[in-house]
Amino acid sequence: MVNTPEFIRLTVVSSRIRFARNFAGFPFTSKMKPTHTAEVLHLFSEGLKEIDPNEYTRYDIEKLSDSEKTLLQEQHLVSPALLKQDKNRAVFISSDRTVSIMVNEEDHLREQYICKGFDLYKAYERLSALDDGLASVLDFAYDKTLGYLTACPSNLGTGMRASVMMFLPGLTWKGELRSLILSLQKRGMTLRGAFGEGSDAEGYLYQISNERTLGWSEKEILEEVTEVTMSLCDQELRAREEMVKTAETELRDRCLRAYGTLTNCALLDMTEFLSKIVDVRLGLVLGFLKEKDGQKFDEFLDDMQPAAFCLNNNLEGESERFYDEVRAETVCSVLPKLVQVVRRGR
Repeated sequence: MVNTPEFIRLTVVSSRIRFARNFAGFPFTSKMKPTHTAEVLHLFSEGLKEIDPNEYTRYDIEKLSDSEKTLLQEQHLVSPALLKQDKNRAVFISSDRTVSIMVNEEDHLREQYICKGFDLYKAYERLSALDDGLASVLDFAYDKTLGYLTACPSNLGTGMRASVMMFLPGLTWKGELRSLILSLQKRGMTLRGAFGEGSDAEGYLYQISNERTLGWSEKEILEEVTEVTMSLCDQELRAREEMVKTAETELRDRCLRAYGTLTNCALLDMTEFLSKIVDVRLGLVLGFLKEKDGQKFDEFLDDMQPAAFCLNNNLEGESERFYDEVRAETVCSVLPKLVQVVRRGR
């Protein structure tokens, strides 16, 4: 079983804990009237002030611009579902932007904590403390037999989802994901695209999480997701070794050509950037390329997301061609400082 920190870092992108909670005495959001959603938003806002008045910033969805909404979604701080209905919808985000609480999404509250790398227990401790604080000032809908009452029956019980985002090019290359999905389902787990249910995998990124919460304790969920993650890391390592053994020269050529294009271009649209940066990332995990600073490379990827790139470079209202010019200049300047080619024999 793989347990080296470096390999896990190159395979597990992020960890997330999420709690689904609803207020007693209110219908679920799908049945709520505007007066109900407004009251839920007010009750939560006042309750959060009682336990931590200065830590969270409130963002009302209906007041956000399209680019601001996209940025929050890129950062996985809000779900697409929350953005579809903006009246009396809000998200409260912690000062370090690791905790977000969505109000009036599928459930009244969706609390979540996201951190880089593999650290489910750290995420759980932080979010569980917040949830305990909220429970002390708010009346959550709870049944002694069923646990926390939620809009979707799959969230009954603890209402907790533990998930990890994984980079799985090896298992994708081997065509083993379909059989993996079936085996995970038998264990009460699921594998989805990067943005959760209903989304496709982008750049070999997959989200693994527990599918059910009823009948499992929070500790059991953490243990099960951790065990599955370690097993997938082990399978991914073997698949990557097989990739290199089978087609090393072709893969090296593909990854180095992608790196060469990104560091020597005058125009770069987002579609090409995404397709090429995936091959650069593949080159990093296969050893054809080397990171100079893993944290800064991750930050670079975040900054190159469409909404973040637009806001950081004051590009709103500019032409697509100008976007492509600035993107090319940025990547050509920054990427060589973060990634270098590993030549054969070195």
